[in-house]
Amino acid sequence: MSEAPYSLPQRAPPAPAPRRRPAPAEPADEEALLAAVLADPREEAFPLDPPLADVRIPVKPPHAVATVYSRNALGHRFPRAEVGEDLHILFSEPGKERQSRLSPDVLVALSTPRRVTRGDYDVDRLGPPDFVLEVLSRHTWRHDLGRKLDCYARLGVRECLLFDVSREVPAGRSGGRDLWGLALTPERREPMREGVLPNGERGVYSAVLGLWAYVAERLPPSSPKEIWALTLRWHDPATGADLPDYDQARAQADAAVGRARVERDRVEAAERRIAELEERLRRTSDAP
Repeated sequence: MSEAPYSLPQRAPPAPAPRRRPAPAEPADEEALLAAVLADPREEAFPLDPPLADVRIPVKPPHAVATVYSRNALGHRFPRAEVGEDLHILFSEPGKERQSRLSPDVLVALSTPRRVTRGDYDVDRLGPPDFVLEVLSRHTWRHDLGRKLDCYARLGVRECLLFDVSREVPAGRSGGRDLWGLALTPERREPMREGVLPNGERGVYSAVLGLWAYVAERLPPSSPKEIWALTLRWHDPATGADLPDYDQARAQADAAVGRARVERDRVEAAERRIAELEERLRRTSDAP
Protein backbone atom coordinates (compact mmCIF):
# COMPACT_ATOMS: atom_id res chain seq x y z
CA MET A 1 0.00 0.00 0.00
CA SER A 2 1.55 3.26 -1.08
CA GLU A 3 1.75 6.06 1.41
CA ALA A 4 0.07 9.40 0.73
CA PRO A 5 2.53 12.12 -0.24
CA TYR A 6 3.54 14.29 2.67
CA SER A 7 2.42 17.92 2.56
CA LEU A 8 3.34 20.78 4.83
CA PRO A 9 0.56 22.11 7.07
CA GLN A 10 -1.08 25.24 5.77
CA ARG A 11 -0.77 28.35 7.91
CA ALA A 12 -3.86 30.38 8.66
CA PRO A 13 -3.88 33.70 6.86
CA PRO A 14 -2.85 36.58 9.08
CA ALA A 15 -5.69 38.48 10.70
CA PRO A 16 -6.33 41.86 9.10
CA ALA A 17 -4.92 44.77 11.00
CA PRO A 18 -7.55 46.77 12.87
CA ARG A 19 -8.66 49.86 11.00
CA ARG A 20 -7.75 53.07 12.67
CA ARG A 21 -9.81 56.18 12.55
CA PRO A 22 -8.12 58.97 10.68
CA ALA A 23 -6.64 61.61 12.91
CA PRO A 24 -8.79 64.72 13.14
CA ALA A 25 -7.65 67.63 11.07
CA GLU A 26 -5.89 70.44 12.80
CA PRO A 27 -8.13 73.45 13.54
CA ALA A 28 -5.95 75.64 11.40
CA ASP A 29 -6.43 73.28 8.45
CA GLU A 30 -10.20 73.17 8.99
CA GLU A 31 -10.40 76.93 9.15
CA ALA A 32 -8.31 77.30 6.00
CA LEU A 33 -10.54 74.78 4.23
CA LEU A 34 -13.70 76.60 5.29
CA ALA A 35 -12.23 79.91 4.18
CA ALA A 36 -11.45 78.46 0.75
CA VAL A 37 -14.96 77.04 0.39
CA LEU A 38 -16.71 80.18 1.55
CA ALA A 39 -14.64 82.38 -0.73
CA ASP A 40 -16.90 81.17 -3.55
CA PRO A 41 -19.81 83.68 -3.64
CA ARG A 42 -22.17 81.25 -5.39
CA GLU A 43 -25.05 80.18 -3.19
CA GLU A 44 -24.69 76.62 -4.50
CA ALA A 45 -21.53 76.40 -2.40
CA PHE A 46 -23.68 76.24 0.73
CA PRO A 47 -25.87 73.10 0.61
CA LEU A 48 -28.60 72.71 3.21
CA ASP A 49 -28.65 68.91 3.18
CA PRO A 50 -27.13 67.04 6.14
CA PRO A 51 -24.38 66.81 7.12
CA LEU A 52 -23.34 70.10 5.48
CA ALA A 53 -26.48 71.98 6.42
CA ASP A 54 -24.63 74.71 8.24
CA VAL A 55 -21.16 76.17 8.49
CA ARG A 56 -19.46 75.60 11.84
CA ILE A 57 -16.24 77.41 12.68
CA PRO A 58 -14.35 78.02 15.92
CA VAL A 59 -16.15 80.72 17.92
CA LYS A 60 -14.16 83.90 18.41
CA PRO A 61 -14.47 85.99 21.61
CA PRO A 62 -16.44 88.94 20.12
CA HIS A 63 -18.89 86.48 18.57
CA ALA A 64 -19.24 84.60 21.87
CA VAL A 65 -19.77 87.79 23.86
CA ALA A 66 -22.71 88.82 21.65
CA THR A 67 -24.38 85.40 21.58
CA VAL A 68 -23.92 84.57 25.28
CA TYR A 69 -25.16 88.00 26.38
CA SER A 70 -28.19 87.80 24.08
CA ARG A 71 -29.07 84.29 25.24
CA ASN A 72 -28.83 85.22 28.91
CA ALA A 73 -30.51 88.61 28.60
CA LEU A 74 -33.39 87.39 26.45
CA GLY A 75 -33.77 84.26 28.57
CA HIS A 76 -34.06 86.47 31.66
CA ARG A 77 -36.56 88.73 29.88
CA PHE A 78 -38.71 85.84 28.59
CA PRO A 79 -38.47 83.18 31.31
CA ARG A 80 -41.31 81.03 29.91
CA ALA A 81 -40.11 81.01 26.28
CA GLU A 82 -37.53 78.84 24.57
CA VAL A 83 -34.35 80.90 24.16
CA GLY A 84 -31.48 78.91 22.72
CA GLU A 85 -27.91 79.45 21.57
CA ASP A 86 -26.60 77.37 18.66
CA LEU A 87 -29.60 75.04 18.69
CA HIS A 88 -30.10 73.01 15.52
CA ILE A 89 -33.35 73.94 13.77
CA LEU A 90 -34.62 70.73 12.16
CA PHE A 91 -37.18 70.88 9.34
CA SER A 92 -38.51 68.73 6.51
CA GLU A 93 -38.25 69.63 2.84
CA PRO A 94 -40.23 68.14 -0.04
CA GLY A 95 -38.57 65.14 -1.66
CA LYS A 96 -36.01 64.62 1.13
CA GLU A 97 -36.15 61.74 3.57
CA ARG A 98 -33.91 63.26 6.21
CA GLN A 99 -34.58 66.53 7.95
CA SER A 100 -32.42 69.50 7.01
CA ARG A 101 -30.98 71.71 9.70
CA LEU A 102 -29.81 75.23 10.39
CA SER A 103 -28.13 76.71 13.46
CA PRO A 104 -28.88 80.35 14.26
CA ASP A 105 -26.64 81.94 16.85
CA VAL A 106 -29.66 82.71 19.06
CA LEU A 107 -33.34 81.84 18.61
CA VAL A 108 -36.44 82.87 20.54
CA ALA A 109 -39.70 80.92 20.37
CA LEU A 110 -42.23 82.82 22.45
CA SER A 111 -44.95 80.17 22.30
CA THR A 112 -42.67 77.20 23.03
CA PRO A 113 -42.17 76.37 26.72
CA ARG A 114 -38.58 76.41 27.86
CA ARG A 115 -36.53 73.21 27.88
CA VAL A 116 -38.68 71.13 25.55
CA THR A 117 -36.18 71.09 22.67
CA ARG A 118 -33.72 68.53 24.11
CA GLY A 119 -30.82 69.88 22.07
CA ASP A 120 -32.65 70.41 18.76
CA TYR A 121 -35.53 72.63 17.74
CA ASP A 122 -37.88 70.58 15.54
CA VAL A 123 -39.98 72.95 13.42
CA ASP A 124 -42.23 70.10 12.28
CA ARG A 125 -43.24 69.50 15.91
CA LEU A 126 -42.92 72.93 17.54
CA GLY A 127 -43.52 75.39 14.72
CA PRO A 128 -40.97 78.00 13.63
CA PRO A 129 -39.14 80.22 16.11
CA ASP A 130 -40.30 83.83 16.19
CA PHE A 131 -36.91 85.53 16.17
CA VAL A 132 -33.31 84.66 15.28
CA LEU A 133 -30.02 86.49 15.75
CA GLU A 134 -27.11 85.96 13.37
CA VAL A 135 -23.68 87.27 14.38
CA LEU A 136 -21.84 87.59 11.09
CA SER A 137 -18.19 86.77 10.54
CA ARG A 138 -15.69 86.65 7.72
CA HIS A 139 -16.36 82.96 7.18
CA THR A 140 -20.15 82.89 7.40
CA TRP A 141 -21.67 86.17 6.26
CA ARG A 142 -22.32 85.01 2.67
CA HIS A 143 -24.12 81.94 3.93
CA ASP A 144 -26.03 83.89 6.61
CA LEU A 145 -27.21 86.57 4.16
CA GLY A 146 -27.96 84.12 1.34
CA ARG A 147 -29.79 80.83 1.49
CA LYS A 148 -29.97 80.85 5.27
CA LEU A 149 -32.17 83.96 5.23
CA ASP A 150 -34.29 82.44 2.45
CA CYS A 151 -34.75 79.32 4.56
CA TYR A 152 -35.79 81.34 7.63
CA ALA A 153 -38.41 83.13 5.54
CA ARG A 154 -39.79 79.87 4.15
CA LEU A 155 -39.99 78.33 7.62
CA GLY A 156 -41.99 81.25 8.99
CA VAL A 157 -39.39 83.01 11.18
CA ARG A 158 -40.78 86.50 11.69
CA GLU A 159 -37.60 88.53 12.33
CA CYS A 160 -33.86 88.13 11.83
CA LEU A 161 -31.40 90.53 13.47
CA LEU A 162 -27.97 90.74 11.81
CA PHE A 163 -24.87 91.89 13.73
CA ASP A 164 -21.60 92.45 11.86
CA VAL A 165 -19.45 92.11 14.95
CA SER A 166 -16.07 92.42 13.19
CA ARG A 167 -17.12 94.59 10.22
CA GLU A 168 -16.39 91.94 7.63
CA VAL A 169 -19.50 92.45 5.47
CA PRO A 170 -19.02 94.73 2.45
CA ALA A 171 -20.86 98.05 2.71
CA GLY A 172 -22.88 97.13 -0.36
CA ARG A 173 -24.50 94.30 1.61
CA SER A 174 -24.69 95.93 5.06
CA GLY A 175 -25.43 99.51 4.05
CA GLY A 176 -22.42 100.53 6.12
CA ARG A 177 -24.20 99.46 9.32
CA ASP A 178 -22.97 97.25 12.13
CA LEU A 179 -26.50 96.21 13.08
CA TRP A 180 -29.65 95.85 11.02
CA GLY A 181 -32.63 93.54 10.83
CA LEU A 182 -35.25 92.12 8.50
CA ALA A 183 -38.89 91.29 9.03
CA LEU A 184 -39.43 88.11 7.03
CA THR A 185 -42.32 86.65 5.09
CA PRO A 186 -42.15 83.98 2.38
CA GLU A 187 -42.78 86.69 -0.22
CA ARG A 188 -40.65 89.62 0.95
CA ARG A 189 -38.13 91.04 3.38
CA GLU A 190 -38.84 94.35 5.05
CA PRO A 191 -36.22 96.29 7.04
CA MET A 192 -36.86 96.40 10.76
CA ARG A 193 -37.53 99.81 12.27
CA GLU A 194 -34.50 101.89 13.17
CA GLY A 195 -34.32 104.90 15.47
CA VAL A 196 -32.45 106.77 18.20
CA LEU A 197 -32.71 105.52 21.77
CA PRO A 198 -32.92 107.81 24.84
CA ASN A 199 -29.21 107.16 25.46
CA GLY A 200 -28.40 108.68 22.06
CA GLU A 201 -27.44 105.42 20.40
CA ARG A 202 -29.01 104.36 17.14
CA GLY A 203 -30.71 100.99 17.34
CA VAL A 204 -33.02 98.47 15.68
CA TYR A 205 -36.47 97.75 17.10
CA SER A 206 -37.84 94.21 17.28
CA ALA A 207 -41.61 94.30 17.13
CA VAL A 208 -41.67 90.59 17.97
CA LEU A 209 -39.71 91.01 21.21
CA GLY A 210 -40.75 94.58 22.02
CA LEU A 211 -37.09 95.49 22.55
CA TRP A 212 -34.41 97.67 20.99
CA ALA A 213 -31.00 96.31 20.05
CA TYR A 214 -28.01 98.59 19.64
CA VAL A 215 -24.21 98.57 19.46
CA ALA A 216 -22.93 99.79 22.80
CA GLU A 217 -19.17 100.14 22.23
CA ARG A 218 -16.98 100.97 19.27
CA LEU A 219 -13.39 100.62 20.39
CA PRO A 220 -10.70 101.22 17.74
CA PRO A 221 -8.08 98.47 17.39
CA SER A 222 -4.68 99.03 18.94
CA SER A 223 -3.02 97.38 15.93
CA PRO A 224 -4.01 96.58 12.33
CA LYS A 225 -4.32 92.88 13.21
CA GLU A 226 -7.02 93.46 15.82
CA ILE A 227 -10.72 93.79 15.05
CA TRP A 228 -13.09 96.45 16.24
CA ALA A 229 -14.67 95.51 19.53
CA LEU A 230 -18.41 95.88 19.02
CA THR A 231 -20.77 95.02 21.83
CA LEU A 232 -24.46 94.23 21.33
CA ARG A 233 -26.93 95.42 23.94
CA TRP A 234 -30.70 95.01 24.41
CA HIS A 235 -32.82 97.92 25.68
CA ASP A 236 -36.32 97.58 27.17
CA PRO A 237 -38.43 100.68 26.41
CA ALA A 238 -40.93 99.65 29.10
CA THR A 239 -38.34 100.09 31.86
CA GLY A 240 -35.99 102.52 30.13
CA ALA A 241 -33.03 100.27 30.99
CA ASP A 242 -30.78 97.80 29.21
CA LEU A 243 -31.35 94.11 29.81
CA PRO A 244 -28.75 92.87 32.29
CA ASP A 245 -26.06 90.41 31.37
CA TYR A 246 -25.46 87.31 33.47
CA ASP A 247 -23.27 89.02 36.06
CA GLN A 248 -25.64 91.95 36.37
CA ALA A 249 -28.68 89.67 36.63
CA ARG A 250 -26.91 87.60 39.28
CA ALA A 251 -25.99 90.76 41.20
CA GLN A 252 -29.59 91.98 40.99
CA ALA A 253 -30.88 88.61 42.20
CA ASP A 254 -28.39 88.58 45.09
CA ALA A 255 -29.41 92.14 46.00
CA ALA A 256 -33.09 91.15 45.91
CA VAL A 257 -32.37 88.16 48.17
CA GLY A 258 -30.47 90.44 50.54
CA ARG A 259 -33.36 92.90 50.68
CA ALA A 260 -35.82 90.05 51.29
CA ARG A 261 -33.70 88.77 54.19
CA VAL A 262 -33.50 92.24 55.73
CA GLU A 263 -37.27 92.59 55.44
CA ARG A 264 -37.78 89.12 56.92
CA ASP A 265 -35.52 89.98 59.88
CA ARG A 266 -37.42 93.24 60.40
CA VAL A 267 -40.79 91.47 60.41
CA GLU A 268 -39.53 88.75 62.76
CA ALA A 269 -38.12 91.39 65.14
CA ALA A 270 -41.45 93.25 65.07
CA GLU A 271 -43.35 90.03 65.79
CA ARG A 272 -41.07 89.27 68.74
CA ARG A 273 -41.59 92.78 70.09
CA ILE A 274 -45.36 92.43 69.77
CA ALA A 275 -45.23 89.07 71.55
CA GLU A 276 -43.20 90.61 74.41
CA LEU A 277 -45.65 93.51 74.79
CA GLU A 278 -48.61 91.14 74.75
CA GLU A 279 -46.98 89.01 77.47
CA ARG A 280 -46.24 92.08 79.56
CA LEU A 281 -49.82 93.27 79.18
CA ARG A 282 -51.14 89.82 80.21
CA ARG A 283 -48.99 89.82 83.33
CA THR A 284 -50.15 93.30 84.25
CA SER A 285 -53.81 92.37 83.87
CA ASP A 286 -53.32 89.19 85.93
CA ALA A 287 -51.71 91.09 88.82
CA PRO A 288 -53.97 91.51 91.95
